[in-house]
Amino acid sequence: MKETKKTGVLPGDKVAISEEFLPGVHTYEASGVIRALRTGSVMRDMKNMEISVKPSAQPELVKVDDWVTGQVEGSQANSANVHIYFHNGKPTFKDFSGMLSLRGLSGGGRGARRTTPVKSGDVVRCRVFSLVNGIIHLNIDEPDMGVVAALCGNCGRPLLKGNETRVKCDECGNVEERKLARDFGTTPIEP
Repeated sequence: MKETKKTGVLPGDKVAISEEFLPGVHTYEASGVIRALRTGSVMRDMKNMEISVKPSAQPELVKVDDWVTGQVEGSQANSANVHIYFHNGKPTFKDFSGMLSLRGLSGGGRGARRTTPVKSGDVVRCRVFSLVNGIIHLNIDEPDMGVVAALCGNCGRPLLKGNETRVKCDECGNVEERKLARDFGTTPIEP
């Protein structure tokens, strides 16, 4: 199979005529002309007489069991909205948001004191557990998942780890509860 490349093909560009080649991956035929569906390089398969377009960039897709890091934009009793900035440790420039499930994290049963696992502005590391209905569903049930950086609700200074679930502000002495990641406060991410 011999492949030759032509660079700089845009969607809709003519790549061949149907009498020369068969349309392959990321191409289509219209009125006897084979055109590109994606931006990329033209690939000619001379053995099968097929022409394709190799995309120049693959879309970045979030999958189940990936981990993401983002900032909590709003939180309610059972869920929080997270704007995603890192996907599997690499910066993402896509505009992703996910729904963080907080069920079972906000304290015991009836009559128990309610805690706040995350608050608006917190930087959290989450695991993707579902992609139903076009929504990225997240959780922080694992020890490595949870809040990795947070600011004081009183004075806005960075919070420091006190114990497993509590953080303290050195500036004003305020103590707050969160679902902390194992490495809270040690990551280079600034909220």
